[in-house]
Amino acid sequence: MAAPLRRALLALGPPRSRLPVPVPSPVRPYRAAPLRRRPGPAPADPDDLRAAARRFGRLGEASGVAVWRLWPSPEQLREAEEEEREWDPPLRDVEALLDQREREEARRRKERAQEVLDNLERQQRREEKRRRRQEREEAARSALAEAEAAAAARPLPGVAPDSDTTPPKSTGESA
Repeated sequence: MAAPLRRALLALGPPRSRLPVPVPSPVRPYRAAPLRRRPGPAPADPDDLRAAARRFGRLGEASGVAVWRLWPSPEQLREAEEEEREWDPPLRDVEALLDQREREEARRRKERAQEVLDNLERQQRREEKRRRRQEREEAARSALAEAEAAAAARPLPGVAPDSDTTPPKSTGESA
């Protein structure tokens, strides 16, 4: 970083007028050489079982891989089987689960249909009850209206009947 600064300062003019202290510059620029690549594949990790299995598959016994290391231990095998049963259950278990779901769904549909029928019956009973109540109320209103009309037509005691309300008398001529 000092070299670009020194070049910039030199471009401005004589050094006496700029800075009283000289700015040191490196003797030569340094650039690290890149890492050399060895010919051939990179050395494999001896603990990597996948790489060991690939080597054994390519080279066979000449790979120097202990074959017994390539197979899972009984514990790893049990774990793998449990995981497989969890993610891919047997066909009979799947069919049993589907049958159970279908039975549950059919039971729910049947219960819902029965509930709808019960609600319809209750609604019909409520409507019949309301209709009978309305008929009773209407009969009571009409009876009250008839009673009021009869009371209005009947003269009050002690009051002379109006001539307007009495029917006209016949003249006696009959044919």
